Amino acid sequence: MNKTLIGIAAAVALIGTPALAADLPLKAPEPVVAAPVYNWSGCYVGLNAGGGWQVSSFTTEGSGSGAGVLGGAQVGCNAQWRQFVIGAEGEFWGSTLSDREFNSEPGDTFQRTSHNRWDGAVSVRSGIAFDRTLVYGKLGVVWGKFDYASSEIDPSDFFASSASAIFTGVLLGVGFEYALTEHWTTKLEYNYIDYGNTIVNFTGVACDPGCVSSPQSVALKETKQLIKLGVNYKF
Repeated sequence: MNKTLIGIAAAVALIGTPALAADLPLKAPEPVVAAPVYNWSGCYVGLNAGGGWQVSSFTTEGSGSGAGVLGGAQVGCNAQWRQFVIGAEGEFWGSTLSDREFNSEPGDTFQRTSHNRWDGAVSVRSGIAFDRTLVYGKLGVVWGKFDYASSEIDPSDFFASSASAIFTGVLLGVGFEYALTEHWTTKLEYNYIDYGNTIVNFTGVACDPGCVSSPQSVALKETKQLIKLGVNYKF
């Protein structure tokens, strides 16, 4: 009899165990927290440096090409909507770019130089953001200061002239910017600048053998290609 009761009790225990286990409360899975996506909206200030090439029509039919370095600063603001970013940027940089033509023969020395002193631009930037990476293009208005000088010396005469002018042109650019931290970003940018044709007024002197003033007005064209590295602090 005791064995029968023990067997019945064991069977009841086995039948009730799953039900009791099903009634036990289960621990809810912890929610998966997605990594925050970087937001490009906001204003920034920064510095830039790089190099480039200048081609001037003041040299032999614009065939000369002068390399140099540059450095300056920029300030701007961006607004982001989904992946699309649009903003405005102002920048200024000093330049050592210089295009030069030189010819020296026995008894005759001739040279012309065009020096790019500085540039400033106001541009619209737009692009697509991939989290911390921004790929963008830019279009802007640019102003540049150029100094000109020419001279020719031979045994019978002497001629020298100089001029300075501020050009207005168009800036086209493409770039890549990456957010290092929440506030600091770095960028690599290419610019093509076309200053078109501008009338430049020269003052000069010609001696043959007496010396007289020799003013002259010339339509000149300047183009430049720049590569700039930059760093920005976003507020």
